[in-house]
Amino acid sequence: MRLTLRQLQIFVAIAQCGSTTAAGERIALSQSAISAAIAELERAVKLRLFDRVGKRLQLNDHGRAMLPQAMALLNGVDNLEKSYLNIAPSLIILGASPTIGNYLLPRLLADYWRLQGVVLGDASPPLQVIVANTADVAAKVAGFEVDIGLIEGPCHRPDIEVTPWLRDELLLVASPGHPVVLEANGNQISSERLAKTNWLLRERGSGTREALEHALLPHIPQLKSCIEFNNHEAIKQAAVQGLGIACLSPLVVADMLKTGQLVKLNTEFGGIPRRFSLLVHHQKQVTPGMQNFINYASRAVTTSDFHGL
Repeated sequence: MRLTLRQLQIFVAIAQCGSTTAAGERIALSQSAISAAIAELERAVKLRLFDRVGKRLQLNDHGRAMLPQAMALLNGVDNLEKSYLNIAPSLIILGASPTIGNYLLPRLLADYWRLQGVVLGDASPPLQVIVANTADVAAKVAGFEVDIGLIEGPCHRPDIEVTPWLRDELLLVASPGHPVVLEANGNQISSERLAKTNWLLRERGSGTREALEHALLPHIPQLKSCIEFNNHEAIKQAAVQGLGIACLSPLVVADMLKTGQLVKLNTEFGGIPRRFSLLVHHQKQVTPGMQNFINYASRAVTTSDFHGL
């Protein structure tokens, strides 16, 4: 069997783009050259790797099994090539879920680059950040689209190494004029009352939502919600306007709690503990730059290490 890196590159491009035409545009090859390379690859492995559906190519079970191995191999070759050209990877790509990406990561990165001697403001540190929900960040790590993932929810993918990172908690908060707050008058709010009010929830796939449901659904069979958001800031502002109860990290609501625009609810749940995690693909080649960042980030124990909460 003689597989070439070019064949694997074309195979991955088609798997990600869904057609020979789109793959050819990505890697600057003609459609005929793409088709010929895939035919040669399938002959070499003596297996069909795609189902042909009209003009689209969809991975079959053999193709799905080959894809992560091919991506890992191409990633390793890329790192090897760069190291021997004496230009070790200069750009780290981080994927972060919204609480981390919007409220914690800016401070973390600023401190990290100052320690590296970078003069912030004019300099352009070699780093790219992609903010997405927990499920999407895990998928990007699995697809080698990001080097390191920083998430606030669980990840159970067998191809990803999950390292517990920071301790955080979620607070139940509402406007001081919310009916639940006024009725309680400082007393503990029952689960029955919480079940009757409107909740401001993140979309499914969010680590914040998963942690909330894990903690509350055994006590409240259903969280009533008329609006879902994919943005913590939108939830916070909606809560300030009295549209419902929110469940957010102190990283997100510290400012509004301080000014009194939001209040922490007195419930049996208190602060809902959770862990932020750091993700790296099992087959990812960890570069010195990646390891330096991981080592720095791992020194922190809680989210308050970065924001003094």
